[in-house]
Amino acid sequence: MMEVKPPVAFAVEPIPRATAARTVRKVALCGSHSDSLRDAPWNDPTWEFWGHASSRAWYRRPMDRYFDLHPRACWSRGGKKSALYPKWLAKNTVPLYMQDKYPEIPSSRRYPKGQILAEFGDARAYFANHVAWMIALAMTEGVSVLGLWGINYGTESEYVRQRGSAEYWLGRAAQSGIRIILPEQCTLLAEPSLLYGYESHDDETGLLKADYRRREWKPSQTIEPMKAGETRALAKPPAELIADIALEESEYPRPEWALGPLPERSDGGIGEGA
Repeated sequence: MMEVKPPVAFAVEPIPRATAARTVRKVALCGSHSDSLRDAPWNDPTWEFWGHASSRAWYRRPMDRYFDLHPRACWSRGGKKSALYPKWLAKNTVPLYMQDKYPEIPSSRRYPKGQILAEFGDARAYFANHVAWMIALAMTEGVSVLGLWGINYGTESEYVRQRGSAEYWLGRAAQSGIRIILPEQCTLLAEPSLLYGYESHDDETGLLKADYRRREWKPSQTIEPMKAGETRALAKPPAELIADIALEESEYPRPEWALGPLPERSDGGIGEGA
């Protein structure tokens, strides 16, 4: 009878647990500044696209995420948006980050403001524009590359006050190891281009060079308030905007008091009397 030997025991080393290699995640943040939007990587499937919902008409492809962090009065009837915007919001199916989750906007998601403020509690809460909130969210999600297209904050309007916030968060993102891509037309982190002290003053006169003086914007680049007594020819809105305005006025007619001069009050002021 053949002798059956017991099986030989082999020492089996534990197999290391599989880990997923981190891939490069690229996010394009899009605004409505037309100079650089044409250069965005619209046909590159390796990019995610995040944009402002009210600028959707400028984009050559659907966004992966939309943002509109304005209060309800800005995107509902009576706010800064047209009558068509709330209707689009109700039909949109792309994730839309807003101040809250709104039942009339099925795609709305509450922006994690509390998480963002806690995450960056060591920094100044310098959120003066949508781009700042978008960059901060990208940083918490491990984005590797951030590109900005259609974003400039250069015109002499509310954007000038918002520019510093955008540049601050670009610096924070770069410091955290995120690669920043800015198109040639973007002036963020680029003005002035000369090194202060070393290149900013004329060697002979000691005066500031032109790059460090107040920038003179071209008429096509900015909208400045008119001075006293100044008149300007009004540009005609595009046909689609005229139709949009007509639709809103037909759906929500203005009251009689809005169609003419306001009545004088008993105290000599203008507006509703006491």
